[in-house]
Amino acid sequence: MMVLADLEPGDGMDIRPFQRTFLRRALAPDIDTAALSLPRGNGKSWLAAYIAARALLTIRAHREIALAAASIEQGRIVYRWVREFLAGRSEFRYLDSATRCAITRNDGARLRVIGSNGKTAMGLVSTPIVIADEPGSWEQRGGELLFDAIQTAQGKPGSRLKAIYIGTLAPMATGPGHWWWDLVNGGSHGSAYVQVLQGDPQTWDSWPTIRKANPLTMVSADFRRKLLEERDAARADPRLKARFLSYRLNRPAADESSVLLRVEDWERVCARAVPAPDGRPIVGIDLGGGRAWSAAVAVWESGRMEAQAVAPGVPSLEDQERRDRVPAGTYRKLELGGALGVAEDLRVPPPSQLVEAVCDRWGRPAMIVCDRFRLAELQDAAPRLRIEPRVSRWSEAAADIRALRRMAMDGPLACHRPSRQLLTVSLSGATVKSDDQGSVRLVKVGDARNTARDDVAAAAVLAAGAWERRPKRQGRGVYRGSTRAA
Repeated sequence: MMVLADLEPGDGMDIRPFQRTFLRRALAPDIDTAALSLPRGNGKSWLAAYIAARALLTIRAHREIALAAASIEQGRIVYRWVREFLAGRSEFRYLDSATRCAITRNDGARLRVIGSNGKTAMGLVSTPIVIADEPGSWEQRGGELLFDAIQTAQGKPGSRLKAIYIGTLAPMATGPGHWWWDLVNGGSHGSAYVQVLQGDPQTWDSWPTIRKANPLTMVSADFRRKLLEERDAARADPRLKARFLSYRLNRPAADESSVLLRVEDWERVCARAVPAPDGRPIVGIDLGGGRAWSAAVAVWESGRMEAQAVAPGVPSLEDQERRDRVPAGTYRKLELGGALGVAEDLRVPPPSQLVEAVCDRWGRPAMIVCDRFRLAELQDAAPRLRIEPRVSRWSEAAADIRALRRMAMDGPLACHRPSRQLLTVSLSGATVKSDDQGSVRLVKVGDARNTARDDVAAAAVLAAGAWERRPKRQGRGVYRGSTRAA
């Protein structure tokens, strides 16, 4: 196992203080998992290559280091840094082809670059250290499999594995429920060490905030000039502000002029303690048509929120992922976790399948709210349930969106963990538009194929609006104007 002495500066490499702090704790004997998250441009790939190069100089014969990246091509960036660090040493042989990258020492010790896919997830044998570059960009399902393989390989007798993850938190899709997000936001505990560099979103455009989040500005005038240029452009354009927050301050964000929920508000929803599912929930339902999903979101009196959806069976989930331009494995993971059902062999999910799933999972709802144009379909599918239509004019839509935002920002909205990834995927694709009077509503974006997967977010808006308009409860758990299920 490497120690700090193995990583002292040398061979022309210069370690900055924040990197030295991370290395000292990450390579301590009592740490199995270490994560460093910081903005782009601050030497993440350089540091990953530095660790790999020094490890390759010190590991025992016939042991293997794994360098994990989103793809072999992405891993090649770090691999070439490693080659540069080892330049002039005669004991190494190099393999760099279209499908493979490796460095082998004369005694059989080697470094292997692997991509984040299921085929490589189980290949960690005699591996004392795994170095992961930009885990937020890994394949969804493949990345999850690789992370699980690394975690389960740790602690094996005689083959202790240390995992070091270095990357930026963005994109927004890696929100609460994604393993990389949860690892970083879980902080240091037990045998895990986490170090995070972020800027304060409240003072995002002040130079002290930017400089603190980007320590390499202290050594690069070009980097300082570039950040200031991007800061000035972001002040005038909300789209560029979201990008600046995500990649330069390590605060995943969306365009504030068009986002349904801010990332910090969604973080609050996921950080709150989730109450028990007491009583009967209000359920918002958004029925899909054509390529869309059908989705339901339940909100209890206490603010507890759960979600589920039904996707068409034709085309396949894999084809839907490619069509919607999401990382491979995203939808299949939701299905395996129980949050997403599939209407086998059908291009349009039947309303009855979603209603059955709602009742099986949450019991008889206190009320279902839906778009008024889909009322008849739901009444046919659930004739014994109370269903309220909701008009979709600008004013009503704006009231429902404001209700969701208030519940997220000030409480009591709290999302049940199994539903978080489904809602994160949908919220990241949910876009709102303002009219001349300042009202907002959800809108479809993109081309005619409707690649935005905002169906669950639409159901959440309906549920939140109905929750805010609900009659006050009288007595013990009975809604005024509704009847408790027999």
